[in-house]
Amino acid sequence: MVSTQQDSAAHPVHSDARDAIVIDGVSKVFRPRRGGTVTALENMSLTIAEGEIVSLIGPSGCGKSTLLMLVAGLDTPTAGTVTVRDAQVNKPNPDVGVVFQKDLLFDWRTVIENVLTPFVMRGQSPKQHVRRARDLLAQVGLAGFEDRRPYELSGGMRQRVALCRGLIQDPDVLLLDEPFAALDALTREQMQLDLQKLVVGSRKTGVLVTHDIAEAVFLSDRIAVMSARPSRIVEIIDVDLPRPRTAEVRESPEFATTHARVHSLFKKLGVLHG
Repeated sequence: MVSTQQDSAAHPVHSDARDAIVIDGVSKVFRPRRGGTVTALENMSLTIAEGEIVSLIGPSGCGKSTLLMLVAGLDTPTAGTVTVRDAQVNKPNPDVGVVFQKDLLFDWRTVIENVLTPFVMRGQSPKQHVRRARDLLAQVGLAGFEDRRPYELSGGMRQRVALCRGLIQDPDVLLLDEPFAALDALTREQMQLDLQKLVVGSRKTGVLVTHDIAEAVFLSDRIAVMSARPSRIVEIIDVDLPRPRTAEVRESPEFATTHARVHSLFKKLGVLHG
């Protein structure tokens, strides 16, 4: 189920699933050093079911990434609570994987060492996880690149490594902060297919921040449309497309209708003009 104050209906695909993420009355206020305050999020509530992928989409600076960092435990709300699998979030959780817009790879480490970095950071031996790391790399087309350095890879290949790093601990929840924004159109489309295979196929819960309406429609079960700052969720839109989704689904009338609905909403909000 996905719900806000505006929409509390159960998602038909996941109606029997338990809640994976509960964002309850969350506000986030920043206090810059130069004085004053900036309210990024205001009294926001959102519930996401296990196995569901929800996209957060809205104008630049509206607080999408801020909300994601609160769920990741990398920041704390000014008011309200964030709960992941019945536990209140107050610090990073190994059951929550994060993939950022920048790949943040260590150039002095090999590809497979980068994938295994989360275990090293936690003071654990990565040796027993090498096989899974190799399997993940193979699933995204990087078999044979395990011993390369990141500077030897293209941007798309680097982002595939970052995706594998986010999945190496087999997290229940995967948070994605515009992970494909810097990629060319063809690489981006392939990465979307790779992500669907790795996340949807394993029934993980996903939260995707994106500015790309087509990407949100292709990957999501629902799309949460956010207003300008101080941000709130103005509408949640169902994406009624069968899974698994192929590239051809982008040409379907249902895809076009959903895309047009999101686009029209942004025009009503004044985000798009003309």
